[in-house]
Amino acid sequence: MRSQQGTISTPSLAGSYDGRVDSRVDNSSSYRSSAHNLAIGNNNSNYNFTQGDSTLEVLSDRWNAYQAWWAKQYKEQPFYRIWTKSKWTLLFSALMLLAYSCFAFAISLGYILGHFENAAIALEFHGNLVYITLIGSIVGILSALVGLIGIFKENRIWLSYYNLMLWSVFALYLSVGYIAFRQSKNHLRAHLKDEWIHSYTREQRLLVQRNLKCCGYQGSTYYGEYDLRCFPMTSLPGCPHKYN
Repeated sequence: MRSQQGTISTPSLAGSYDGRVDSRVDNSSSYRSSAHNLAIGNNNSNYNFTQGDSTLEVLSDRWNAYQAWWAKQYKEQPFYRIWTKSKWTLLFSALMLLAYSCFAFAISLGYILGHFENAAIALEFHGNLVYITLIGSIVGILSALVGLIGIFKENRIWLSYYNLMLWSVFALYLSVGYIAFRQSKNHLRAHLKDEWIHSYTREQRLLVQRNLKCCGYQGSTYYGEYDLRCFPMTSLPGCPHKYN
């Protein structure tokens, strides 16, 4: 009886040990098959975490398989079919920022280099607006490029930088409008007359007269700076109309 019990107990222990090993092998094989299905593109919505998926290695492998599946999705389908309306709106806003920042950069740089008519007058009397516009346009171009990188890469870090840079662009462009509003809050002709009489120097008046081909404020005899073209009997008109 003892020998029979020994022969019976030994196979039972071996059978239970084999059952544990078989269960572990089944769990690992089921996990590998599920990760393989994700990697090759089989999207099984009924797949759930099992008890064997609780380790960090399993989670990292599943994440890699998920990224591989998304990479395959992007290769098979073009981005314009996968993107949502929010992404298209964000792309459109970044392109708009890039467009008007490039336009502002070209205009301000043209005034600084003197390629536009009356650029010398604009730099002399409104130079702060020109330079602030130039700085704002440069920051706007850089912000738009950072935003486009974040949009196409779908990287939240780049998009966070893009969000922070947009505030600086907004502050610079807003300051241009505020300064221009402060300069023109009074009646423009009265403001120009006061500046022409009390604020402008001889060189500034000559600069306006030579660039606009005028003489004096209301005429050659009203606070005019005389030179070879501007003198009391000249036929040149006053400067407020052209300057306005």
